[in-house]
Amino acid sequence: MLNVLSKIFGPHRAVSIYAFVKTWGLSVVGGVGVIVVAAALLLLNDSGEHEHDSFMTVAVLSSTAINGDLKNGVIASVRLPDGSATSITSTEATVSQTVGTSACIEKRVFVESGEARYRFKLPRHCEAS
Repeated sequence: MLNVLSKIFGPHRAVSIYAFVKTWGLSVVGGVGVIVVAAALLLLNDSGEHEHDSFMTVAVLSSTAINGDLKNGVIASVRLPDGSATSITSTEATVSQTVGTSACIEKRVFVESGEARYRFKLPRHCEAS
């Protein structure tokens, strides 16, 4: 490597560049790599904006209290209206305690991707619609 640098930059500069690369090269490359990854995540990530789609009452297939207490939340598998099943988690005590054989969920759709997400809601939301 020193021979190649010597032909390009001359012998005195080649030694300085070689010493710099040996001592700081890995740190500089690592720092630049972290900056590139952070910039890519910032620029290429979508905004995460979503829109409310609907409230619906769904059948609960199974539910488990988090840490054995509904005050800590619930993890439940539900059957969606299209026939598929999904798992939804809620850590709100008031909402978790309303999950029984059926539950009220809100369907939210991400603006850019169109992907649907679901979350538990209080039963009064489903009764109103």
